[in-house]
Amino acid sequence: MAGRRRQSTSTRPRPPWSKVLYERQPFPDNYVDSDKFLDEMHRNVYTRTYNYWEICLASCSISHQLSSVLLFVVSFCYMSEEALDPSTLMAVTLSIAVLGYTTHAMRSGRSDVSSCVAELKPTALILAYSYGMSPIMKTLTQSVSTDTIYSMTFLMLSTHLFVHDYGAGTDIPVVSPPISMNAAVFAAVCLASRLPSPWHTFATLTLAMALLVFLPVLRRLLSDHYPNSSITLATLFFLLATVSLHTLSAVATTCFVLLQLVVVFVCPHIYCHMQCYKNNIHGPWDEALPDTTAAPQTPDERGRMSPEGGGTPLCPDHLPTLEQVVEHTVVTSSG
Repeated sequence: MAGRRRQSTSTRPRPPWSKVLYERQPFPDNYVDSDKFLDEMHRNVYTRTYNYWEICLASCSISHQLSSVLLFVVSFCYMSEEALDPSTLMAVTLSIAVLGYTTHAMRSGRSDVSSCVAELKPTALILAYSYGMSPIMKTLTQSVSTDTIYSMTFLMLSTHLFVHDYGAGTDIPVVSPPISMNAAVFAAVCLASRLPSPWHTFATLTLAMALLVFLPVLRRLLSDHYPNSSITLATLFFLLATVSLHTLSAVATTCFVLLQLVVVFVCPHIYCHMQCYKNNIHGPWDEALPDTTAAPQTPDERGRMSPEGGGTPLCPDHLPTLEQVVEHTVVTSSG
């Protein structure tokens, strides 16, 4: 009789597994049902699908920054050959800076003189510091060869373009506005030290600060209020950079135009085509993410998840009491 009882007990079918811990079950605590494990798996839950022209509009900021870097390099070439007067360059740079700040002040509604003076004070200090340090920067790299200076400049400008914030935000690990700004200033100092006079050096540093540091800030402010303004700025700077580069090299101009076409039109097409291959899986093994977009729940809707794991809210009044849990445990163990 005992053998038959043991045999019937061993052949008794297991009860279905429930995703709870307060109920005694013939399963270990870390048991996972292989038949139901993949039922809660979802694919591409938080994936956003982008439109082609939307990506082209976003890539205008990259095109604008490429044109700004090229304009800075072309201006250096003109000044090193003494084909461009530094006074003319300073007048154009300051005029563009005043126009940009006036646009920003009018758009933000700042009419108070004290606030404008407080905002312009750091810029004036930077200009004064650059003007005072121009003789030192002129002779800063005399012991360094020109090839090394040009190599460091290329490396720093590439770093500036690579880690620049094009509107994606600083949450991306590769984006670092401080590194981008420091790389641009370092490249400007390297090139400015190869110019004929301290006045040339000061004009080059001022142009670098205007094109590579302050202009991207103005571009982001304008794009927040006028999304299509990035197209106008990108087109304007692309034409200026193409015309100025064409006077130096036709081959470099062709390469620059092809690069801009690839960045603005070809890369967005490749990105849109690759979106269909995106495959992110989500399931119960992921960490819980708070839903910040959902409306706040009422006290009646607040509660714990159901014991069955279905994901429906359960009022705390419907949960088993401690006496029921103990009674159920005793009955199960005695049976």
